[in-house]
Amino acid sequence: MVEMVKRCPECNSINLTVDEKRGEITCKACGFVLDENHVDTGAEWRDFEDGDTDRRRAGAPATFTKADMGTGTQIGSSSEIYNLPGAQRRKMLRLRQWHNRSSTSLERNLKYALIELKRVCSLLNIPSSIEEEAARIYNLAVRKTLVRGRSMESVVVGAVYISARRFNLPRSLNEICKITGANKRDVGKTYRFIA
Repeated sequence: MVEMVKRCPECNSINLTVDEKRGEITCKACGFVLDENHVDTGAEWRDFEDGDTDRRRAGAPATFTKADMGTGTQIGSSSEIYNLPGAQRRKMLRLRQWHNRSSTSLERNLKYALIELKRVCSLLNIPSSIEEEAARIYNLAVRKTLVRGRSMESVVVGAVYISARRFNLPRSLNEICKITGANKRDVGKTYRFIA
């Protein structure tokens, strides 16, 4: 359907139709084509997930809190794999192992660091928007090779501290280090280096 009421520029009629196959919006009164590149952003007519009534056109939004921005694949969860019969289970475990081996050191670093970041944010009761910003900061630091030679924990805690300051969340470096158990001196150095 047409999202907002439009009028035909030729005859001023509001009697418009949408041809979904052609992607056109036309006037029924005079036949004028108002839009010939109309894109339907509504829900998809088919559904591939069992029992899901929410028929989205796309998947989850991209997020820095996942190592692959949330666009990657995972070969089965452990509970699903271990419920399979023997031969299938072994095959799936082999596939999963090869999938994990094919990741780069950067992807592996991000994967483990983002798990640590989620733990730190959980301990500090940090909102998801600040967690997302901290993940973005860590991701940027990794890509600029600012992480090399520093402990993952100090860089993660430093990224959370920077993010909290940007969002005006009152958390001192002492408080963050005390709760997370991170070395204040290392986190302070890392914070100044990546800020």
